[in-house]
Parts: sequence; structure tokens; C-alpha cells
Amino acid sequence: MFEVKCTECQKNTTVPFEPTKGKPVYCKTCFSKHRTTRRRTPSEPITFDMKNAWATRGEKLRKTPKEPKSIFKTN
Repeated sequence: MFEVKCTECQKNTTVPFEPTKGKPVYCKTCFSKHRTTRRRTPSEPITFDMKNAWATRGEKLRKTPKEPKSIFKTN
């Protein structure tokens, strides 16, 4: 843990990483104000298209059923 001073509120705090010189360091309270993660809103639908679920690889890679080979030699 590293003792630092919050860039915004100037309170002493500890962080679990060594701060990079020139970059801001925030306490827990100030960090939550600056947090910019994108979260899905409840009204935003989740879409799933089965056609795009796997990459299209062409017909040559699709398995086609074949007749079983005979163990008896034929001329």
C-alpha cells in the first residue's frame, strides 16, 4: 500500500499501486465521482444474432455426411 494525497480533496489516503508521476490519484470518494465505466441501462436491450454468433467459414469447412468405408476390398 502506498500513502498518497488525493488530487481533488487533498486528504491523505492509501492506494494499492505505486502512483505514476504526473497522473492524478484519488481517494475512494473522489474516485467514484470520476469513474466513467459504461453500464448498460435497464431500457437498453440485449441483442443476440445467431447468424453472427460464429464466424462464417465457408461451405468447404462444413461437414457433409459420407458413406462409411467398407473394410472389404472391392475390385
